[in-house]
Amino acid sequence: MGVVVPRLRLSGGELVKRRAYDQCFQGLSKEAGALNIGQRWGDPSPTATLSIDLRQVKSAASFFELRTYDPEGIVFYGDTSPSTDWFVLALRGGKLEMQIHNSVVNLTVSMGQRINDGQWHQIMVKNEGDCVALELDRSYKLTLCEVSHAIIDHPFPEMRIGVGGLLIPQKDLLIPMNTAMDGCLRRWNWLNTSTAWQEGAALEGEGTKACFASIHRGSFFPGGGLASFLLSGLPTRLSHNNESWSPNNESWSLNNESWSLAVEVSLRAGPQKGTIVAVSPSAQAPILSLRLEDTDLIAQLGEKVVLKIPLPGAGCPTSDLQLRVTSAELTLRLSTGETSAPIPEADFKSLRHLWLSGEGHLFIGGLPAEREHRHPPSPVEEAPDGSLALARRPPD
Repeated sequence: MGVVVPRLRLSGGELVKRRAYDQCFQGLSKEAGALNIGQRWGDPSPTATLSIDLRQVKSAASFFELRTYDPEGIVFYGDTSPSTDWFVLALRGGKLEMQIHNSVVNLTVSMGQRINDGQWHQIMVKNEGDCVALELDRSYKLTLCEVSHAIIDHPFPEMRIGVGGLLIPQKDLLIPMNTAMDGCLRRWNWLNTSTAWQEGAALEGEGTKACFASIHRGSFFPGGGLASFLLSGLPTRLSHNNESWSPNNESWSLNNESWSLAVEVSLRAGPQKGTIVAVSPSAQAPILSLRLEDTDLIAQLGEKVVLKIPLPGAGCPTSDLQLRVTSAELTLRLSTGETSAPIPEADFKSLRHLWLSGEGHLFIGGLPAEREHRHPPSPVEEAPDGSLALARRPPD
């Protein structure tokens, strides 16, 4: 029995358009009172905003809970003057980051542990005279002094707050970042004032992204986007007795049947057409592809359909599946069973040669040609689950 070395773990698996999303996810329980702040994917403006009359403010503290797997993006923005006095709380590398711009200081600082772990974290930001305090989970606290004006009795009477985006141009940030944040807020309190967003019912309308009660790591592929990996950047080289594989040195590995490729996917996808995963030479048709056609899984080598089997439950329940290619056959394994079909030796050798040479791409969630002919994608959703693993096997 072969040993799996190396094993590459990637995110992946969700390839759902808006209609399929509604069909598959409408029965999942939602997190009551939570707001998904990634509503405007691709647009740096906030998901929701509010204005606060500082003359009515008695407490200079704001607090909320945040949940995300996203390592980078804007949590909230606040200002009393967009050109001279603003504050940003964001994530970078999974850690909290503050950017402060005013007449006193221009400052960027980060703190604490990584919090993009899919768990709810309590965050408090407080203004105390000329100090700003940031507290995480009641355990970590950072206080910066001589960096701000007091909010109470502030010379400007109004503060604007926006979540999930900016009310200033991105170029004005002290340190640039990807502003989009795929995450959720709940239990917020802004300076102990009204919690009603100016957008009101629009945040609960049809097509609004929800916050699920339970989530897992995964990626959402909307049908108009994809992930692409160079095979040269993946584990492609086999070695045997300290001898590396090369196109001109195939005798020890390419003349036997021990090499194989396996792809494991946890997938939730409604009825549609789209590519799940493909291995392709540069700017050419795929040598290997696994795609969805309505509710059928189709495994293809070159232009030949090798297997076609239905997804359990029309695709909406999460399905764990494995695609495995050996020198003799192609196998699709689902929770409902396993199906195999013989494959031509020439097709297997083409796949093996491409993978080991590193002169191609691994595509997840689509193909470049598909992306060019589709409508603009729906915003990225908070994916309930999804994972993908690749393994290629050396000789015993």
